[in-house]
Amino acid sequence: MVAPPASAHRFEVAVGREARYGVHVRPAELAETGRLHRSLFPDARPFVLADADVARLHGAALAAAFAAAGLAPEVVPIPAGETSKSLAQFERLIGELARLGADRRAVLHCFGGGMTSDLGGFVASAYMRGVRYVNLPTSLIGQLDAAVGGKVAVNTGDAKNLIGAFHHPALVVCDPELLKTLPHRDFRSGIAEAIKVAIIAGPGLFEFLRSRRDDLVARDAAVLAQLIAEAARLKMDLVGADPYENDLRRALNFGHTVGHALESEHAYRGLRHGEAVAVGMALATELSLRRRLLAARDADAIFELLAAYDLAGLLEELPAARIAERLRTIRLIRGGRLHFVLPAALGRVAFSDDVDAADLAAAFRGVRDRETGKRSHVPSAG
Repeated sequence: MVAPPASAHRFEVAVGREARYGVHVRPAELAETGRLHRSLFPDARPFVLADADVARLHGAALAAAFAAAGLAPEVVPIPAGETSKSLAQFERLIGELARLGADRRAVLHCFGGGMTSDLGGFVASAYMRGVRYVNLPTSLIGQLDAAVGGKVAVNTGDAKNLIGAFHHPALVVCDPELLKTLPHRDFRSGIAEAIKVAIIAGPGLFEFLRSRRDDLVARDAAVLAQLIAEAARLKMDLVGADPYENDLRRALNFGHTVGHALESEHAYRGLRHGEAVAVGMALATELSLRRRLLAARDADAIFELLAAYDLAGLLEELPAARIAERLRTIRLIRGGRLHFVLPAALGRVAFSDDVDAADLAAAFRGVRDRETGKRSHVPSAG
């Protein structure tokens, strides 16, 4: 479903017969935004939904890109942070677009990280019963994950992404040069999502993350472009088999079962999405090891890669029973059963719906013991 081959950084994804869009991954690609708008949407008025922090850092560059094509879009700021991914902000943005005279031909450009792609895409899905939108992700997690796939949503107090839709972008433009201003915690949050995809579907990507660690941490734009393009392609290959999540037993949920519960428990403040997913992956890896589904050498490789990117030691002294309670309300629950994705090898996963509070507590203890050097022997598949 994805072409051309992995050496190229401009490719097209198709989701069934319903959606087809280009993904551009290239240093300095932001400068092409205005030209691309003119080419793809010649009669459409552009509107920019911009993360306020991102607008301060990169808004002038985006404005220059539009000005080069003779365009001056209306800019609607969004307060930075995951707490803006809410129904209150959704309603405010709808009102702002109406006030500014956006019609059904309008194209929304979502300029920011994963929060902006999710919120802006949800606004696009509902405004005048659906308008087109372009994702201009400025975070690593946005570029390799949130901006592609068409899942748009807002959070509630009960659960992450509880209210949303499937609405695919018309274009995704990823400029890895923008990642040079990304704070460390946001950068490692994106790396966590890349590790997730590598574990479930891309042993080659896993080795790339391991061997090119120094270049990636140094924010080498060319190396980041390789990472972003490959991770996005692998994700879309997985999404293509079930684009509307009719089957909740999806490999892409690896790490997210506990991760979403942790985010809800923290009320979407302080803890980054990728940090929560890293904790979820560590716990799932420990569960798999204890169930003898995963070889010890593969478990060690996963924990070592998480540590290499500063994604170890994130597990708080939070009671496993409290997380288990949170898990009852998140979207991964079906028929009273909770679906866990467990790694069975690098590039292969298994699914379990019988993980209980006692299993979680044992996994919590195992990960903490591993991180504090108190690790006792646990038999494994290897």
